[in-house]
Amino acid sequence: MRGINSPGVRRGSRVRGGVLIGLLIAAPGCARAEDKMAASGFETRLSLTDAAGKEAHAFSARDPVTLIVTIRNRSDAPRTLTLPTSQTHDCIVYAGNDKEVWRWSAGRMFAQVITEQTFTPGESRTIAVRWDLTDPKGAPLPPGDYRAVGLIPGRSPGARSEPVVFTIRPPGAG
Repeated sequence: MRGINSPGVRRGSRVRGGVLIGLLIAAPGCARAEDKMAASGFETRLSLTDAAGKEAHAFSARDPVTLIVTIRNRSDAPRTLTLPTSQTHDCIVYAGNDKEVWRWSAGRMFAQVITEQTFTPGESRTIAVRWDLTDPKGAPLPPGDYRAVGLIPGRSPGARSEPVVFTIRPPGAG
């Protein structure tokens, strides 16, 4: 391919960026970034457990919750997960109005290095995060319905779990 200053290209010629990008994407052998990401083969799940370690969807306002994030290689080949930092997971909780009320990574620092994790076919890895049902300032969240998601940083398909709906009950409520 000739460059802008290559022989045969007039000085002052203008190449439209959109046309050039379109040609590069459509060129044989050049896969679009979305195609590569769609073939990730990863699946992320979230489950919530109570203080006794049993899966639950309702919690007393005084009891801690464990959010369990599991990522699995669904493919029959090894897959490498490339993360933008040393952060390997996150958990986010939303109130009924879709307002974020808690995030595991908030206030934490992560090394700014690309991190790679290779998973064998069918391999799963699990991370448990304990949460005391408080907001970032340490105030207890009010009773009500909430949603939680677990995720693996990055934008690859399969990196975010389906939401898990749960309820915080008033203290002493059965």
